[in-house]
Amino acid sequence: MTTSGGTRAETRRPPAVLAGLLMVLLGVMVVGMLAGAVSIGFGDLLHMLGRRLGLTDEPELLTDSVLWAIRLPRVLAGSLVGAALGVAGASLQGTFRNQMADPHLIGLAPAAGLGAVAGIALTPAGGSPILMMLAAAAVGAGVALLMRRIAQQVLESTQFLLVGLALGLGMLAWLGAIVLAWDSPRVPTFTFWVFGGLSGSTWSSLAAAAPLILGAGVALVGMARPLDLLALGEVEARHLGVDVNRLVRYVLIASGVAIGGSVGLGGAIGFVGLIVPLILRRMAGPGHRWLLILSAVGGAAMVVALDTLARTVAAPVEIPVGLLTAIVGAPVFVWFLIRAGRSVS
Repeated sequence: MTTSGGTRAETRRPPAVLAGLLMVLLGVMVVGMLAGAVSIGFGDLLHMLGRRLGLTDEPELLTDSVLWAIRLPRVLAGSLVGAALGVAGASLQGTFRNQMADPHLIGLAPAAGLGAVAGIALTPAGGSPILMMLAAAAVGAGVALLMRRIAQQVLESTQFLLVGLALGLGMLAWLGAIVLAWDSPRVPTFTFWVFGGLSGSTWSSLAAAAPLILGAGVALVGMARPLDLLALGEVEARHLGVDVNRLVRYVLIASGVAIGGSVGLGGAIGFVGLIVPLILRRMAGPGHRWLLILSAVGGAAMVVALDTLARTVAAPVEIPVGLLTAIVGAPVFVWFLIRAGRSVS
């Protein structure tokens, strides 16, 4: 099951692309901490960092509290969510050898949302969010493994995506029914599970999600070499010594864990795991060693930038960040489909 990526584009050296993405990520993180209803200058940011690092004993400012309690957790949450979506998207595309395999299109994100709601139900009031994250990761990984079984039964990538989309919509419907019927302040709104949101980011939710996302991301990057061999085909990869079944199982579990942490932290934010690897594959080449790292950094930069825009462009109204990722991502997706269709004809 492969989907053509269109005509070959000129690629740049991956280290140069990584350096550029890191500068973009740093820039949007700074903007994300400074922009908002409370006016904060760059000097205020330095003051807060200096106090937290013990470099100054100047009195605490009001902006220090805003930065530390609200802005910084939100920016870090956006970075983690974007990194998880980017690296999981690139890994899924490599595993299924289908450049349209996206965590949302194949049902992983709705599954993780359903698992998160189950985790909330099992968590005592006021308990740690870690159980919610673990439940989201477990269900996300389980559906990823299910999609592997489905992929072995269908021959065309279109069929595979339609099955994943139908499965995801079905789970989203169950999720919506549960959320709407379960009238509890402990359960995020249905909008959160459909379009995502980072307004509720706290240090405790970051502490719960970070080990899952970072651990899964490191594991996926560690499987980059066999993923390159898998791109040749499963038969060829086996001839080269790759245990394909074990590799795919590990990649899907790690991707499900990353998506589970992402959804538990920021809800369902679509298109990031689809378009970021698509663009970076054309910029830096298809090798997974660099593609996974670049997708993590690029995804982080995209989510932080669009979340900052979402909470400032129509202030005091906050737009769900998933709406903006869809506005940006949908045209790119359509463009890719048109190019892929032309290359086949």
